[in-house]
Amino acid sequence: MKTRLISLATLLCAFGAFNAHAETVADAMEKCRNTDNSLKRLICYDNIAKSLNQYDGTSAQVSQLQAYRSEAATQPRPQVEANRQPEASEPKNDFGLEHRRDLSAEASEVSLTIASFKDSLRGKKIITFSDGSVWQQSDSAYLKIEEGQQVSIERGLLGSFYLSVEGVNKRMKVKRVK
Repeated sequence: MKTRLISLATLLCAFGAFNAHAETVADAMEKCRNTDNSLKRLICYDNIAKSLNQYDGTSAQVSQLQAYRSEAATQPRPQVEANRQPEASEPKNDFGLEHRRDLSAEASEVSLTIASFKDSLRGKKIITFSDGSVWQQSDSAYLKIEEGQQVSIERGLLGSFYLSVEGVNKRMKVKRVK
């Protein structure tokens, strides 16, 4: 334990002497940059930051930085226009296509009527609704559905969607295809 304390104290004294002989901030930072050990290099940079006033030329650099900041604060920032497509090109019903628009004011659930459904080759249901949207089952849950049945699709976490039937305590994970 004592040897660790002695070696740590020696190391700190060496770094203090190492930075004290530097003439300018650039010289001190160059010496720190040449240090191989990342912890020692970080300690060296911290020591420079704590004792900036002892180096030559720092007052001129600080005044230049302050002048630059005040100049930047007085100039207005340019306005950037978002490249947004016109509203007319967006589909009328795009629930489930969130990657194309902002969701902050959107509904978290929608009620739809099943127009038709079929099973895919892998046994997943592909459901077409009366509004023309097509959704595909993405999990292996079984849920009895029929044509003309009213169902609801609700938004889940991390971009997931769940189809549920009123009165049934099950739901099926779905994703929008069209």
